[in-house]
Amino acid sequence: MDKHSLWRKAFSNFKTYFQSPEQRPQAPCAVDSTDTEGDTDMDNNSLTPPHSFHGRRKSTRKAKHMTWGRVRSHLLISNKARGTVETFVDGDAQEIWPKSAAWFLGPKAENSDLLGELVKSAVDLHVEFRKFKYFPLDPNYVTSDIKEQKSFKEAENNIRDGLEELSSRLNNSVPFFNFRSQGHMLWDTTIASNIGYIAALFYNQNNVASMASGVTLQLEREVSKELCAMVGYNVYQDEKDHTTENPGSWGHLPNGGTVANLEAMWAARCLKTNGLTFRKMLDEKSDKLGLRKVYDKFTFKNLKGENVLLKKASIWELLNIPIDEAIDLFDSLLENIKKEKIENKDLDFDNLFRCVKNFTLEQMGAMDFFRMFKKEYKNANMEPSMGKWFSPGTRHYSWDTGANILGLGRDNLVKVPVDQHSRMDLLKLKEELQKCLVKKIPVIGVTVVFGSTQEGAVDDLENLLRIREVFETKGLTFYIHVDGAWGGYFASCLVQKDKLMRMRLSTYSSRNNVTRSPRPVRREACDPFLDAKLSTHFTTQLVCLGQANSITLDPHKSGFCPYPAGGLLYKNGNIRKFLAQTAAYVSHGTGKNDEINLYGIDGSKPGAASAGVWLSHKVIGLHNKGYGLLLQQSTFSAGVMYALWCSMERRQDPFTIVPGIPIKENFKNIWTKSKIRSEILEAETGDLRMNEEAMKFIKENGPDTLINSLSINIRYWDKKTNSWENNKNVAKQKDFINKFYKRCSHSYEKPSMVDRGIQVILNSTIWTKNANGGAYKYMKEALGLDEKDDESIGVIINTSMSPWLRAQKTFKRIGLIIRNEMYNAYGAIHDEPQNLKLVSPNLTNSPEWSGSIFAELETSFSNPSLCYHALGRFVFDSKDIKKIQEKSSCKLLMRIVTREKMTVYDLMTGGDKENINQTPTQERKPSSRKNFAMENIKDKIEFYSDYDLHYQDIAMPEVSVTVSFETKDGRIQGEVDTKMKLGRVLRYQHLGRDFVDEDDYPPSQEYFLYADDKTAYLSHCPNRWPDFQQQIQLDQIPVPQAKAEVKNCPELFQEAMKRGVVVYLPQCETGGRPVLSRSKTKTTVCRDPLESHFYNALAWSDQGAFTGEMEQITLKFYDVGKRWFNGKKTNAGYCKEDFPHLYKQEGGRWMDRREDDSDYEVDSSDSDSDS
Repeated sequence: MDKHSLWRKAFSNFKTYFQSPEQRPQAPCAVDSTDTEGDTDMDNNSLTPPHSFHGRRKSTRKAKHMTWGRVRSHLLISNKARGTVETFVDGDAQEIWPKSAAWFLGPKAENSDLLGELVKSAVDLHVEFRKFKYFPLDPNYVTSDIKEQKSFKEAENNIRDGLEELSSRLNNSVPFFNFRSQGHMLWDTTIASNIGYIAALFYNQNNVASMASGVTLQLEREVSKELCAMVGYNVYQDEKDHTTENPGSWGHLPNGGTVANLEAMWAARCLKTNGLTFRKMLDEKSDKLGLRKVYDKFTFKNLKGENVLLKKASIWELLNIPIDEAIDLFDSLLENIKKEKIENKDLDFDNLFRCVKNFTLEQMGAMDFFRMFKKEYKNANMEPSMGKWFSPGTRHYSWDTGANILGLGRDNLVKVPVDQHSRMDLLKLKEELQKCLVKKIPVIGVTVVFGSTQEGAVDDLENLLRIREVFETKGLTFYIHVDGAWGGYFASCLVQKDKLMRMRLSTYSSRNNVTRSPRPVRREACDPFLDAKLSTHFTTQLVCLGQANSITLDPHKSGFCPYPAGGLLYKNGNIRKFLAQTAAYVSHGTGKNDEINLYGIDGSKPGAASAGVWLSHKVIGLHNKGYGLLLQQSTFSAGVMYALWCSMERRQDPFTIVPGIPIKENFKNIWTKSKIRSEILEAETGDLRMNEEAMKFIKENGPDTLINSLSINIRYWDKKTNSWENNKNVAKQKDFINKFYKRCSHSYEKPSMVDRGIQVILNSTIWTKNANGGAYKYMKEALGLDEKDDESIGVIINTSMSPWLRAQKTFKRIGLIIRNEMYNAYGAIHDEPQNLKLVSPNLTNSPEWSGSIFAELETSFSNPSLCYHALGRFVFDSKDIKKIQEKSSCKLLMRIVTREKMTVYDLMTGGDKENINQTPTQERKPSSRKNFAMENIKDKIEFYSDYDLHYQDIAMPEVSVTVSFETKDGRIQGEVDTKMKLGRVLRYQHLGRDFVDEDDYPPSQEYFLYADDKTAYLSHCPNRWPDFQQQIQLDQIPVPQAKAEVKNCPELFQEAMKRGVVVYLPQCETGGRPVLSRSKTKTTVCRDPLESHFYNALAWSDQGAFTGEMEQITLKFYDVGKRWFNGKKTNAGYCKEDFPHLYKQEGGRWMDRREDDSDYEVDSSDSDSDS
């Protein structure tokens, strides 16, 4: 839904704020309860919340008069029988299931009390441990006398000051926990994992060995077993239950997926030559060890299931022993020795294992190892080779790193192209495997990606297993590793809570089917927000997961745990013996207490990570009602975002948007952009849940695992064909993506996200022909780029890990923000550099003026390069402040002109001249909290604010400008050449982002309210031609009507005004349309619509994204008042025929094109680009 649709629905109710109670329409009340004590009415009148921007369900309950107190009751009263809360979100009554909301701190730290309580408990318990658990009568060292010493107190203060400085700097980090963070593979971490990490941190456990981590190492073992069971591996309590046919699994928690992938590749490489190792060891050592009798009978099962004598097997057979058979060769040797009852003190486990290790490739090195088999290779007409490893083009970079480190060589890491859905092309893989079979080149392994990092794609494990079976009949086999660092935890969706066992695919598909009902379905108390089933493709692959030889899955990704916490699971736990290393200070352990890190790459690692994962699993559960439900909620969010991307493009937009995963053929002709918007994005939650077809669309379309990839290309209107023509230049497409991404990303400490005006976080990458294959080809064709240009194309990544994206309607905010930034990026590409003109409402003649001003771009509708509502806070070079003050007088209007030509994008972003990550000056380093009372919100906001940065500390480029002052009669006087920096972006809105036709102005005048610590200002928000600009200085900073349920509302609102908020004046009799001059001249002139100096206004709390809460405020401007009005120059020179994509000619007149206008040739069916 675009901004103007929101206007039409919302503003029909604005006047009700200023009517008497008898005149107002009644809002439905979901809970029949009386107002709570302390409820207040606004202006002694009851409050009717603005109606939804979407259609509301009709309530069957008796209408009841609505006050703020009653709204609050909706937030507090829950139906315990269902475990639900019925609440108003953006005016809609919605049911929310709160269980998963308790698992996280929350985007606004809503569960801070719980976290604080748990942290205090963890600290207190550890303190008691130190005091009372271990020799409680031991003397204290840190005595009261020591604490009174000056040096002790200085050290204490240094810690406090250091923490304050660190915290202040960390506050400029990307807020990954916020709904606006939609770019990266991380989100909020569970309270359980955080508190588990913190609790264990004090014990400083090092999970390198049990002597350093007796408890946390055991927690790691338990977690690993839980994960093995979740993916479908056998978990045996006794290793004696292990058989080659049904092996027992094993796993551990390395520091991350990169280490896990490297270790898996290492294990598979060792395994590949294991048959050669045993053959050579027994050839040379059997007589010495008394094993000749064993060697003569020692057999293994080949790929056909036949017993083959090890000593008679060919090189090719030894390189293609079935995976589990090859892993268990050592156990098999021990069993044969036991059968033959050979007694030799040198044949105990350690000595025999050492003897075998001496003949391994990793012990000898590749050159010496293969030289040892030179004769055998020659007789077999084969070239010595470690073999090849196959991975999809969408692989993680760790596979290239691993191939390099392990000496395989990057050329032997074969990158298999992917198909249109970014999944490994198995036909291409079969071709490559056949080549290896013919040339007798060993295949070490194949990587199957479960959730590619850029596309969220899941490879076809099911069919790969079948391909391996086919090649095994031909004598070739290989190791299969699933890189599920991102997608592995989704296996929890298939684990039944009540039975703690994996369910069948048919069982999963039939669970929780939609049942139509006139009321929302009453779901179990543990079911929180809306969730979506995983796609049929993904669930099919998850069912096969237990057949992979090893799996990477990371708790610190889709397990919502803090870093570092990777995971590596082996189907056959004996494979760890190939990786066994020794260290003089490490205790080896025995039996069930074996040392995990003897078998991996990691050395020291924090036991706190294992403790965090353990507690998170304990609290949430690795089953369909725990992690499974949470991930299905996130899947629903990703599906909603996919629907948003598919339908975001409008016909008048000068760009086209192409999702990385196309809508499936059986959906695309039915699900047009308008249908997606109406039935998914604009539908009420209850209606959407009941809409089987819509839920099916979300389930079967879009990414496999939460990551939406998409690309955008600019386009041009062809007047001859009356249609859009896409840009064909690949370099220009990437430039557009880079410009867009700059306004939707943050990767440095200074300037902060707040000062840059960054409202949403996305990610970007490139797709190449070699790596992305079919997906690259599809995307390029859909974008209309030059088919002969094989350069990489720019791609945007959107990762949706928030399970609550739909419940809070946040996807609508995101959509509005993103569309504006696309238009800004388009302008950055096409705008002509200008000597930009700005106007400031500030009075600068005061001795207290510090050099900071607000300034607004002088807009021109006829000049696309100036078609912006751009407003910022600027700071002048301190050495010129006095010069400027001397030239100014009480009420002269300040004008600013840039001395160098630049685009609006350059001014508002710094262009390519950013001066980032500046070290703050000594005077700007954070003051101690003791200088602030820290008793209220205002103190905290002031402490953490960057609002008072000195000129030299603003990490933006200098802009050379000329400052002058304008008299009432338009004369310019007092010019000063100086420099300024952009301190904060308040508003950077392209005026073409949402086309408003002549019948679709907002129902009320729209203004932008902003303030510093002392003064507030209004700036009129122009929408379309004709319109006007206006600046007003208010008599006082507005204070919103306090709400009983929102503490510190005035302080928070004042902070919001430092960023700017959108306000409306419903009392303005002209509505939202401009008042045009009655002059008979051809020039269109807008008149000032404000006839009063006092207005009741409504303010959006969400910077004009039109989905936040509304505040009632009072605006007064009797004193300084109106500073500037521009109703003529803004409109001058505008000609409709210059904008043929917005207007069409009918009967000699230029008329608005409507969204449904059939004259739009491109996408005229509203479905073409969906494909």
